[in-house]
This record gives sequence, structure tokens and C-alpha cells, in this order.
Amino acid sequence: MRQRRLLLVVPALILSLLLCGSLAGVAHAQSFVIGSDPVDGTTIASVPTKIRIFFNAPISSLSSAHVYSVQNGKLVDVTAAPSQIAAGNSRELDTPLKNPASLPSGSYQVNWTALSNDDGRTTYGIIGFNVGFSSTGLSGVAKLGPSTSNALDGPNGIRTLTPLRGLLIFWDWLARLALVLWIGILALELLLAHSSGRIGQAVHTATLLERAHKQTRNLQWLCLLGLFFSEIVALSLRVIQLTEQLQRDTFSPEVLLGVLSSSRYGILWIACLLIIAIIMLLLYRKSRAQNKPTEPEPAQLLVTESGPLRQFVTGEIGAVTTANLTRDRVKHEEKAPRVVAPHYNWFWLLLTGLLVFTYAFTGGITNAMEPHASAIVFAWIQLVAQGLWFGGLAYFGFVLLPLLRASERDQHAEALALLLRRVAPLLLCAMGMLIVSNLFLSEAGIYDIQQLVNDAYGRTLLVQLLITILLLLVNSYVLFILRPRLTRQALLLPVVGSEMPARRARQSALEHSERRLRQSTTMQAWLGAGVLLCASLMIFFAPPIAFPDVTYSNPPATGGTSIRMQTKQVGDLSVTLMVLPGKVNPTNTIILTIVDQSGQPVTDADVKLTVNMAVMDMGTRSTSIKGGNAVYTAVLDRGFDMQGLWTIDASIERPGKPSLQETFQVQIEAK
Repeated sequence: MRQRRLLLVVPALILSLLLCGSLAGVAHAQSFVIGSDPVDGTTIASVPTKIRIFFNAPISSLSSAHVYSVQNGKLVDVTAAPSQIAAGNSRELDTPLKNPASLPSGSYQVNWTALSNDDGRTTYGIIGFNVGFSSTGLSGVAKLGPSTSNALDGPNGIRTLTPLRGLLIFWDWLARLALVLWIGILALELLLAHSSGRIGQAVHTATLLERAHKQTRNLQWLCLLGLFFSEIVALSLRVIQLTEQLQRDTFSPEVLLGVLSSSRYGILWIACLLIIAIIMLLLYRKSRAQNKPTEPEPAQLLVTESGPLRQFVTGEIGAVTTANLTRDRVKHEEKAPRVVAPHYNWFWLLLTGLLVFTYAFTGGITNAMEPHASAIVFAWIQLVAQGLWFGGLAYFGFVLLPLLRASERDQHAEALALLLRRVAPLLLCAMGMLIVSNLFLSEAGIYDIQQLVNDAYGRTLLVQLLITILLLLVNSYVLFILRPRLTRQALLLPVVGSEMPARRARQSALEHSERRLRQSTTMQAWLGAGVLLCASLMIFFAPPIAFPDVTYSNPPATGGTSIRMQTKQVGDLSVTLMVLPGKVNPTNTIILTIVDQSGQPVTDADVKLTVNMAVMDMGTRSTSIKGGNAVYTAVLDRGFDMQGLWTIDASIERPGKPSLQETFQVQIEAK
């Protein structure tokens, strides 16, 4: 027996060390872009050697980015090598460029895909920047934010509900239901079994616990198998989602192995499945031991205050033998065989606690909050509290109460009062744990009260909080109003003879209270399922993205670019003019982009530019630009001689189209 226990303890210790090693790092949820170098939307002076993208959470080495140069309306890949995680910063993705000195000026586009290191979820988006000038008509103003760099919404947005993402939410919800129900069954069975071994109680209570334990054996297997297969399905869906963004096959074994070996999620996923397998092995051994009869042993007599009913209980829950007791003798009608069960209670609790930790790391959005370690601890407390409360109530309402209803009124009234007395402290403890954890996680996930209405995550959190408040009210009614009433009615029922009218009135009142208890328990179980569904939706939406201040090595090329770049509607064309650097300098470049009403670039126009100062005559400078390119570029021979306001007259000629004229005014700065 000691060797067998040692074989079970060693894997548990290894798993504990694995999880503690994971705790040493900072865990996070979905990874979103919070910065880039160059900054999204800006115009810089020269092509950088590499593109740096900063995330709000660590990313896996499977993450990638591709850089494209926009040339003649087409995307040309200028990525030199696969992207790499920056040394010493697991939140930075670096992508080198081919021969930066030889790359042309104009617009660049970065398509990125990131795999979160801790929850295995895929995010993606686009970053755009200009070198010297914009070849696509971009404003040249920094616009880094959740709606630009991160593809959150739209037809293929990260938060757009698709069948694949719907399956992810559904399986996450099923896993939470199975985990919560498993915790509730384990906690209540250990609590009631421990209580039945220390205090005297009616024979029906012990019989009830034995029958409930046999019934929940299949339910326990269902919970564990549900957890096992839901984890497999969740991993498969994550791999499919990543392969779609990487534009590979529908399901790539190479990507699957990469997720398991190169991300913390993969390591915790393996640990989670090993823990579930060990728990199933223990459950199988316990079931075999309990089904195996042994030599009968003398029963232990437990004296209670129930009147003529007494019981003989053996073992932790034990087999029950009913006897007719009088003041002078005790006569055995039969002896029940003793069932020997392994005492793995502490080990079950340890494994279950480790299992909950894996879900707090990989299945929660709290890991992206500040402070991270506290958020993980409170996420663990929240899951345990939900298991004790929702899972315990489901076990009590759907297993114990139906068994009570099938028995005699006097017996089950007394047993019900005893069970409520034992369960009440556990529910009160779970209520307190859930209130504290919810308050902390809600405050850590929402930065502005308006996000409870404006943000999808905030709206889901608000619904979850409202359901939790309703749960608190219903549970308070059960514990502080209904439970004392049931206890009082159960104690007063045997006082009156069975044929007296007062007896029937008390029975009717007791039935009414029990019906209220069943309704309240069922309501709390369904509300608890709603809370878990909100938790799965909150993981899908993820908390609002915070954008910290970052110092960049590629700042915008010139300050006040918006003054020297402007867009005007000229006839049926949209003309954007930019002057770089826009200072008193012998060399200045004028860039025009022309697009038609459909947004397509116009490449067949002949443009004539005439430049002079607005307040005084500094001499007219003229230049012509022939068509053939989406961007019309001219370099002034003499440049601008004085700071101040200058006018640029643009004349646009197109074959078969009327001539168009427009005047732009540009503020030129000193050197």
C-alpha cells in the first residue's frame, strides 16, 4: 500500500513543481498590440532595419509578422527573415527587413499574427507606416489603438463571433461546468462523510449518503471525461484558428507540436491532462475497492436523539444496519459487510487544487490584469468558490433532494435539516470568497466605469455581476430564512400524532418549505451556469486594452506633419499634397497622391505645380510631373528661401477630362 501511494505522490509532486515553475513567470491572456516601432500611421525619415511590435502579454515563438512595401498599388514582401522574440522581452516581436538602404520610400504595411504564450489564443492585425511620404494617402498621424493595430471587429475581427469561435466558447463553458460540478461533488461528499463519522444521526441520513455516493460515481466519471475531452477539443480548435491565420492547412501537426512545445499553454495543457488522468485512476481504484466485499466486522453503535430509530455505521460512510432498539436491549437484524476504501482525501484535494490552478492560468482573462500574481490567486479563489457554491448546490439539489423525496416523511425531514446544517457553513464561506474575488477582478479588469456599457467585455461583466447579486439574494433567503423554518418544522413534526389534524397541517407546511427549497436550489444552479457562461464570453472578448507610454527609436520624420500635408476634393478627384521636410532648405520634396471617387489611384494625369510665397513675391518656381505612377513626386530646384506661408497651385490634366485647378497653402518652418 505504501508503494502504491508513493507511485501516486511522486507524479503529484512533479506536477506541483511544474506549476510552481510556471508561477515564476508572469502569466497573461490574449496578446494584443500596445505599441510598434515605427508607430502605426506615422511617417518616418528612413527605412528601419527591423520592425518592432510590442504586446500586452508574452507571445509564443510561433508568432510572426510580414512587412510589405506598397509599390504601384501592390504589396511587395520585404521581410528578410522569420520574426523572432526579442532577447530579454517576451512581449516584443522583431522582424528584420531586406537591405533597408535600398528599399523605396512610400507606404509600408505589417501583417502580424501572435499566439499568446499562456492561453494559446490567436490574435492578429495590421500596422501601417510611411517612409518619407505616403503612397496610399495615409494621414501620417499616429493612430495606434485597439481599433487600428488589432483587428478586433469587422467581418474577420478577433471579436467577431464565427462558428469556430462559438465552439471555443461552448467547450470552455462545458469545461467550466464539469470542473465546478466536480469540485462541488468532492467537497460535499468529503464534508458529509466526515460529519457522519463524528456525530450521531438518523439511520436514513447515513443510508442517503451511501445511495448518493453510488449515484454520483457515474456523475464523477462524466465530469472527469468531460474535462479531459474538452481540453483536447479546445487545443484542436486553437490550432485550427492559428493555422488559418498562418495560411497553412486546416489542421497542421507541425503547428500542434509547436503549440505544445513552445508555449506555456502547451506545458500547462499536458499537466492538466496528467492531473485528470491521475484523478480518474484514483476514482477507478476507489470504485473497485468499494465494490469488493470483505469479511464482516462488528458494527459501531451510534446513539442519537431521534427516538426509536438508531443506526450502525461502519467505515467512513459505511454500510448501514437497521436495528430495533429499546431501553433494555439492542437486537441485530443483520450485519453489513465493511467496505474498505483508500483514504486519499488529502490527495484528492491536492490534485483538484492543482487542476484549478491550470485553469486559472490558461482559461482566465485575469492574467492580463495588474498586479498579475494577485489576479491569478484571486482567479483560483473564484473558481474554487464557484465549485463549492454552484457545484455543491447542483449536487445537493439534483442528487440528494430527489433521494430524500423517495423516503418516508419523518425520516427525510430530519435528514434534510441535518444536511442543511452541515452545508450552510460551506455555502457561506463560498459566498464570501466569491464576493471578494469578484470585486478584485472586476476592478482590475475595468479602467473606466463607462466600459461597463460601451465595451463588450464590460457589458458581459455587468451581466455577470447582476446574476451574482441575484444569487446572493436567493442564497441568503435559503440560509437565513428557509433553513431555520425547515429545521423548526422538522423538529415539531414528530411531536403530534400521525392521525391528528395538526399533524397534517404541519406536513403541508413542511412540503411547502421543501418545494421552496427545491425551487431555490434549481434557480441557483441555473444562475450559476449563467455566471460560468459569462466567464467564457469574457475570455472571448478579453478586457479593455491599455496602451502605456513607449519610447520609440523611429519617431515621426517631422513635427507638425499634419500642417504640411492636406487633402482636398478637386472635382471628382481627392488630391493629397505633402511637403517634406517643409523647412527653409535648398531641397524640398512635394508629393501628390490622386484617387478617384472609387478610391483607386489615378496614374494617367499630368500635374503642373507653381510655388510662391503668399505674403510677398519671392519668385515663382514651376515644375511638371508626368503620369505613370500612383505617387507624383517633384523636387524643387531652389526650395523655400524664407519661413512663412507659401502657396502651391496644382493644375491636373487627364486625357479626355477637363482641366482641374486647386491652390494649397503650406507653412514652412525655419531650419
